Amino acid sequence: MDVKIIPGRLCGTLDAPPSKSHAHRVLIAYRIAQLQGNTDPAGNGASEAYDIDSVVPSFSQDIEATKSCLVQMDKSKPYLDCRESGSTLRFMLPVAMALKDEAVFLGSGKLPHRPISSLKEEMEANGCSFHMNNKDQRPGNKCVEICTINGRLLPGTYKLSGSISSQFITGLLLALPILDGDSRLELTTELQSAGYVDLTLDVLRDFGINIKCGESDEGFPAYEIAGNQQFIPPEKISIQCDWSNSAFWLACGALGSDITLKGLDFSSSQRDKEIARLLESMGAVLESTDTPGMNHIPDSIGEKAIRCTGDNLNGTEVNVSQIPDLVPVLAAVMSLSKGSSMITHAERLRIKESDRLFTVFDFLSRLGADITDGGASLSITGQQQLSGGEISGHNDHRIVMAAAVASCGCSSPVIIRGAEAVNKSYPTFFNDFAALGGEVYEV
Repeated sequence: MDVKIIPGRLCGTLDAPPSKSHAHRVLIAYRIAQLQGNTDPAGNGASEAYDIDSVVPSFSQDIEATKSCLVQMDKSKPYLDCRESGSTLRFMLPVAMALKDEAVFLGSGKLPHRPISSLKEEMEANGCSFHMNNKDQRPGNKCVEICTINGRLLPGTYKLSGSISSQFITGLLLALPILDGDSRLELTTELQSAGYVDLTLDVLRDFGINIKCGESDEGFPAYEIAGNQQFIPPEKISIQCDWSNSAFWLACGALGSDITLKGLDFSSSQRDKEIARLLESMGAVLESTDTPGMNHIPDSIGEKAIRCTGDNLNGTEVNVSQIPDLVPVLAAVMSLSKGSSMITHAERLRIKESDRLFTVFDFLSRLGADITDGGASLSITGQQQLSGGEISGHNDHRIVMAAAVASCGCSSPVIIRGAEAVNKSYPTFFNDFAALGGEVYEV
């Protein structure tokens, strides 16, 4: 699908989209509880008929991927098609092998080529045997086998870098409590994207799992995980609203529109809530419409309706080691902000759905931005207006949505090739864009 956006001002109110990150974790925790026989309200250990849609309705391709994998866990040898979801693959690798003696993992797009080696090495040191497949195959839409794994995951000591992927850590934190023995997970570096691990720990606490957080001898995070724990679902399961995807609408507001989002929670562990503080520091006006007299965003206000407006932003410098998913939308905002801006500590973006440092540079350059790819950083000199033009979505949902944000500051229409990439996390994005008054047409 290709779309054409006519630049213009957006105005209106939306319910903030649900959090994909939170939903993955809740779904997996609930499925473990169900497999342990802990979802029967009668308390007799009997397992009810499985209806995962009653826990979390599908709202994106990645969530559908996790659901399909969890349904496969009824089989003695599950075939787990993770599609293009890195979270699904990296969470389910240890979870599946905590429950099964053999499993086959499949994927498509760039997923078979995204790194899992450090997690693989730790799992191999603790009972599992990997057979890797199709690594010489070019990325594409075809589903291919990534690996077959034999052998149950064993309790023990696990050591991982905290600078490669927090998803490896989440996968182990979900799996280790159900092993038949105690485990310890030590990080060998500082933890990047720490908010995602905090979110995992929140979900585990909600399901009655106890994990002791401390430090290694080197001063890095370490986790003590007792085995034989039971996942017990909370009485009410609800999915948080998503700060990552809400950031696109707040950015539109900051670039001259007037957007209100309902349901955002500043007490969430999602680090991408930092977008509110960053936009405010650049000159945007954010206020809670639920709290009369409040004209700024405090540290923690719970679920609120947040209104964002602005039209005269200043550049800034941002270390994105803890908020890498905000880079595409931050770069779009910076390209339309006065003065110079810098995005630093962004090297991990090379291995996302696309090489996001290159693809951010590519789409903004084609729209007329003054941007430089510095290897692990982006340098941007803001302009009052971008020219518009035709760009590729690079099969990356965040690139497509960031290009739509940038269109708000263009003098000519923006054509996005491959705009269907939004289906990965936010299939209704362009419907919501139109509901806010945006002129968007399929071409």
